[in-house]
Amino acid sequence: KNNLTIDLNEYTINRNAASPGNKQYVFYIDCTGSLTITDSSEAQTGTITGGKNAWLWGPLEARLNGCGGAFYVDYGTLKIKGGNITGNTATYGGAIYINDMDDAFVYISGGKIYGNTAEEGGAIYANNGYLYVDGGEITGNTAEYGGGIYWDSLDVGFVTGGKIYGNTATEKGGGMY
Repeated sequence: KNNLTIDLNEYTINRNAASPGNKQYVFYIDCTGSLTITDSSEAQTGTITGGKNAWLWGPLEARLNGCGGAFYVDYGTLKIKGGNITGNTATYGGAIYINDMDDAFVYISGGKIYGNTAEEGGAIYANNGYLYVDGGEITGNTAEYGGGIYWDSLDVGFVTGGKIYGNTATEKGGGMY
């Protein structure tokens, strides 16, 4: 298994996508990959930003179009233990998109996911896979459906801790849909 831990330590990772396009996410996690995001700084100001992933029509690979502004989790594992994920946009999952694979895992135990936008799932779009939230904050995200989290069809999903508040949906599900 390929494991990578990134300690933001007050630094910013900025994809700096000028305009929304295909595969403009910040990180793509697949197969046996595992990515852990932390921020060991006292201020907790490390940030991941600048992903802009929009649905484009045409002969592009459809399954990746518009999914996940910051993270596209396809098989693989994402663990968020600290830092900030903000300022990302996508059609599905402004910050995180969990693909419809049985082996996609997302664990959120710390950090803050805020200020992301999408049509569905301002912060997170969960399309099968596994989602566990037991810490951190999901706040200030915006979508038509599921301002915080859009639960499509999940294998397993738990929210046992953390805070989900202040998210906005223009249609349904400000916190979760």
